Amino acid sequence: MFEIPQRQIHLDFHTPGDVEGVGANFDGAEFAATLKAAHVQSVNLFAKCHHGYSYYPTSVGTPHPGLERDLLGEQIDALHRVGIRAPIYLAVGWDDLAGEQHPEWMIVNRDGGLLMRPPLTDHSPLQNQVGWSWMDVASEYSEYVNMQVEELCDRYDVDGFWFDIVLDVPNYSPSAQARMRRAGVDMSDEKQARGFAAANTVEFITATSARLRARRPTASIYYNGTTTATASRTLEHQTQLEVESLPTGSEAHWGYLHYPIAARFARSLDIPIVGMTGRFHKSWADFGGLKTRAQLEYECGTIVAVGGAVSIGDQLHPSGQLDAAVYRSIGASFERIAGLEPWLSGSERVVDVAVLAAQRDEGLHDAAQFATGVEAAAQVLLELQIQFDIVDPEHFDTKRYRLIVVPDAYSPPASVRERISEAQANGAKLVLSGASGWDPDTESFLLAGVPARIVGLAPTIPSYIRDPAVTLKDSEFASDYDYVFYDQAYLVEASDDGTALGELKRARHTRSWKHIYGHAQSPVDESLGHPWGVNSDGVLYLAAPLFTAYLKHDYWVYRDLLQAAFDVILPHRAVRYTGPEWVEVTVRHQAEVSEHAERTVIHLTAFAPRRTGNAVVRVDAGASVAAGTVIAVLPTHGVSRAYIAPDGPDLELSGGTELGDPTRVTLPALATHTVVVLEK
Repeated sequence: MFEIPQRQIHLDFHTPGDVEGVGANFDGAEFAATLKAAHVQSVNLFAKCHHGYSYYPTSVGTPHPGLERDLLGEQIDALHRVGIRAPIYLAVGWDDLAGEQHPEWMIVNRDGGLLMRPPLTDHSPLQNQVGWSWMDVASEYSEYVNMQVEELCDRYDVDGFWFDIVLDVPNYSPSAQARMRRAGVDMSDEKQARGFAAANTVEFITATSARLRARRPTASIYYNGTTTATASRTLEHQTQLEVESLPTGSEAHWGYLHYPIAARFARSLDIPIVGMTGRFHKSWADFGGLKTRAQLEYECGTIVAVGGAVSIGDQLHPSGQLDAAVYRSIGASFERIAGLEPWLSGSERVVDVAVLAAQRDEGLHDAAQFATGVEAAAQVLLELQIQFDIVDPEHFDTKRYRLIVVPDAYSPPASVRERISEAQANGAKLVLSGASGWDPDTESFLLAGVPARIVGLAPTIPSYIRDPAVTLKDSEFASDYDYVFYDQAYLVEASDDGTALGELKRARHTRSWKHIYGHAQSPVDESLGHPWGVNSDGVLYLAAPLFTAYLKHDYWVYRDLLQAAFDVILPHRAVRYTGPEWVEVTVRHQAEVSEHAERTVIHLTAFAPRRTGNAVVRVDAGASVAAGTVIAVLPTHGVSRAYIAPDGPDLELSGGTELGDPTRVTLPALATHTVVVLEK
């Protein structure tokens, strides 16, 4: 398996054609020394950018008109002299110059317009706009890209390639329509058109990787845009998956919940992963924007906790000089990561739960992304500190997980149902909610063992939940109060082997022009005689779809109800943490640290945003959690020592005297990213 460098830089260099003196102040020795001093191991260097210009003397593409040197070649040589890898970046999906020179290679919208930045605008993808000319990899453009790949392999000592913007975008140009007709695609069906585009993407990736490996068999290969719910279709043609996730990027992109979700899917595919953040206050090309060291420490912590190598995005000034302040900040973060590497190297994830990666099927850029129910389940599990993966429903390991979450509104096809049944036979339990897995035609669930039957919809929106049995430590949940469930609930009957959870009550009425009650919903009315959930020994069903409701409404009650439900169906799990839910807890295991030792490595990343009028959350100050919180870890019989890595104090241990008895560790005050180690 490809051994990926832990500390990387993605050095953006999108430079328009009217810039003069490109790379004029580049000094190879200074460039390499700055990166080496910042503990950098690998840098993605630009061969061709979104503007379409190349940064070396190409005979295939177009050298940047303001460039008078082989900038790429000099960068590669300078880095190699100090032992730093230098993979080559090549823009694929976006290329303004190629669109200008070859409009027949461009993608045409369904409405007949070219997919490009509207004339006389400054639109940017960061505002969810079309900011560049989109190219079709099923056209002759693919040969143009591959000729550059082969040219670069022939000219330079190539470590790898990083191909950008490789996405499934339908094309309705005349030639693309002809290709669809020949393939028997009904182009009036958007789903078929997207499927055809996806097949074209796979064909491009397959051919490009084959041609690249023929020249450079040991090169690393990644296609940015493939780390989606359909990533398994191209895994064999890549050496790693990367999660581009600049959390402060814009309202339309990323945020601090994106990486934890996307990375838990990518890592489930058992391929090396890289997490990419940025040094910018906002996003790409944010010249003058710089995160605090605390921010980078938090972001790097979340990346390595999930098992990723760290890539920090920077943008090189057109003069070719790096900013010293940027690399002082990055260097501080990378120095810390370097110090933690003995506890990162060779570690494997510890997981209890698999969330099936149902896909969202809407919109040009949203195809093959996760459905809302997946993101909702992920947010809940993160806050409950339950260890989980998001898995490809068609390919997940049916022996690995103790519990499978079937996301809200997901009805698994027959092939997925077979895998779920196999997992159940191997001892896995299930959680379903709402209409997940329900077949209205047969009025039954498609999955075995669901201890309930849906008999209708709750007659009002909202409904109300009361459950006198819920008792949670440190929860304010009241057993004598009716909590509103803002969305549509289902009326269910428990089977003979099912245990009903609490009850649903109706509102006086659903709000409409006929029924106005104050400013919002009407108050609780009579009991509906149906539970809000049903549990059995192997399956938990939620008649109130709490996952999506929590994502949508952010009501703490839904999280606490789910915690109570998980405590019943998954009472023994890898880790429990008594501190606040905004501390992300991630568990990894090192099997053979030395001849006689193994480790459980627990990452705690403290998320402490500040109040802001900006829609994008900021985490620019170091977070801390008071001393005295406790971690309970299973299975940890025989733990001899607990301490803070890399050089922190030993910690107080208790429990863990018998198999199945969790080891309890009392923690000191926690910093932004704390690594707790239990050694046997």
